[in-house]
Amino acid sequence: MPVIGRFDGRRGKIFYSLGAFGESLIFAIIATYLTYFYIEVVQLDPVLVGIGYMAAYGIWNSINDMIAGYISDRTKSRWGRRIPYILFFSPLMILLFILVWTPPAVGQHLSNNESLNVFGYFILIVFSFEFIYTLVDVGWNALFPEMYSGLEDRSEVAVYRQIFATVGVIITFILVPQIITQFTQNFGKFNGWMFVGLTIGFMGGLPFLLSLLGSREKGEFTGKGSLPLKETFLVTFKNKSFITAAFLILTTSWIWSVLEAMTPFIVQHFLGGTLADITIVGAPMIIFPILFYPVWRKICVKFGSRITLAISTILMTSGLLILTLWADSIIEAVVLTAFFGAVNGGVQLSRELLIPEVIDEDVLKTGFRREGIYYGARTFVDRFALALTGLSTAFILGLSGYVAGEVQSSEIIWSMRSSTAIVIVIALATFLVAVKYYPLGKRKK
Repeated sequence: MPVIGRFDGRRGKIFYSLGAFGESLIFAIIATYLTYFYIEVVQLDPVLVGIGYMAAYGIWNSINDMIAGYISDRTKSRWGRRIPYILFFSPLMILLFILVWTPPAVGQHLSNNESLNVFGYFILIVFSFEFIYTLVDVGWNALFPEMYSGLEDRSEVAVYRQIFATVGVIITFILVPQIITQFTQNFGKFNGWMFVGLTIGFMGGLPFLLSLLGSREKGEFTGKGSLPLKETFLVTFKNKSFITAAFLILTTSWIWSVLEAMTPFIVQHFLGGTLADITIVGAPMIIFPILFYPVWRKICVKFGSRITLAISTILMTSGLLILTLWADSIIEAVVLTAFFGAVNGGVQLSRELLIPEVIDEDVLKTGFRREGIYYGARTFVDRFALALTGLSTAFILGLSGYVAGEVQSSEIIWSMRSSTAIVIVIALATFLVAVKYYPLGKRKK
């Protein structure tokens, strides 16, 4: 068991930030492989898988983030409000993650009763895992603004968090496919996935436990508790700073999600490439933010999060508009995605600082530190980016007259390009309104 708060200074910041690796890896694995596993390996009816996934991650996940945040804010223990959930629930999270990948009655054509049993297992285990994961993750995130109050420290830790999160994404798309291949070849299709779950469970869970080596709580916050339930939600969702920050987070997530959803179409139809070229086009978007985090941190410390986020988002969307409207080769796209990655580092870094700033202001207004509920509410709002992305892709493909499986005419491709640009411009316009009215994020002199 790790010694809590053993390290301080830069070493402590790095160890605390390790939790971002676990957070990123687990989330990316679930998002990338969960539906594939239950449809292709377990052979559960795709409709049931879709219903279960929507219920777990479209409904339950939005609700339980705020529940977990409220519980965390009101926790009183000898270890504090946040650390107990990381310390005692991480092992349970690992166990439940493993169980997600070990359902009953797999690898065969399921009867109606077996399908219902597997579906019931899916709902029970995924819902349980998601809630425990949320308790751990909200607890870990809530430590960030409490432990680091200055812009210099917060921006430094935000860099470490983003680097570890990026490593988690890289492992998901580069190492995990190899792990799946080796395990399924050596142990069989189903048993191989069980060992994948075991491996990823520990790879994702242990960083949360190791983060405790750099984690501390301040006792004076633990004893204060929080606001009553009704007042908690009223104060949170009437907070102008939070509402505008939420729109900033939502609109940038919307832009990212639309890019992710449209990437296969962009590569195949705009650039004349194949699905294999997605790796070439996408790699700079993952690698270049890491290289430019130190630059954006200096800009953020000098000008504050608000200006940094505004500048980097405008640059990011400008690059995307050029990509969607004019790029017509893989080489041109790689140059533009490298630019996107470089400026997106500023978006990622400054976004990390918004909720801590809102929490600091809220402390002055209410006298309570309510990191849990604000991070829960942030996730609740952020989930709407997925719905906006669904509407956006329907708009883009429907308006253009896209026909699946056919070679698209130049008119259809141009309509796809212009429709994608319209969505990006709408998201940017919404962002600019929110950034205008966001009252925080200014550099203190």
